[in-house]
Amino acid sequence: MITVKNLCKEFIDPDGSVNKVLTGIDYEINKGEKIVIVGPSGSGKSTFLRCLNLLERPTSGNIIFDGEDITAKGIDINKVRQRMGMVFQNFNLFNNLTVMKNITLAPVKLGIMNEKEAENAAYGLLKRVNLVDKADVYPASLSGGQKQRIAIVRSLCMNPEVMLFDEPTSALDPEMVGEVLDVMKKLANAGMTMVVVTHEMGFAREVATKVLFFDEGQILEENTPEEFFENPQSKRLQEFLSKVL
Repeated sequence: MITVKNLCKEFIDPDGSVNKVLTGIDYEINKGEKIVIVGPSGSGKSTFLRCLNLLERPTSGNIIFDGEDITAKGIDINKVRQRMGMVFQNFNLFNNLTVMKNITLAPVKLGIMNEKEAENAAYGLLKRVNLVDKADVYPASLSGGQKQRIAIVRSLCMNPEVMLFDEPTSALDPEMVGEVLDVMKKLANAGMTMVVVTHEMGFAREVATKVLFFDEGQILEENTPEEFFENPQSKRLQEFLSKVL
């Protein structure tokens, strides 16, 4: 579904020096896979994820999504993003809109559904995350876990083909993490293609088809969850796991 070829991303630091965040990544994500990305802070995990839907423009390299090079000139990236749902750390809900309006705004505005269709889809999705009773409230009255579940529903209402999650539980209180991970597990079990950057090793072990270890802008190691956690190959991964498990 997604092929990444020689992906590089550089930032220019305030002092004018070049900060190489991604250094020539090649990877393939197949339909239905659950790719979980772990690694230390500053290793390039979130930048890689944000490059997949061009929220960050790669410095060089190609990203091919469903046979189309989305890094090519003239590509309508908004059309591509309609097919890639993204969930961030900090929810990004509109505080001046009700939960229902937050969910239905994009599909209605983009002409994917009319208002009635969008509301019906939203109610169905809210049922799945046990938040139907919150349809008419404003985000300020929700807990962090509820806000993140609404953010997931908002992405799903666009009928995406792949979901990207950028550390979706890192801004949550510990007791709210489980309710968000439960929604993500159900989504995974339903067959959604997912790419997840997370610090939740239990989730990686339970849900991932593949776990990637990022370090210094590269994929240092990739394996099935069982092999990744039980039999890490590189000294760097062994060292990382000893600190987080």
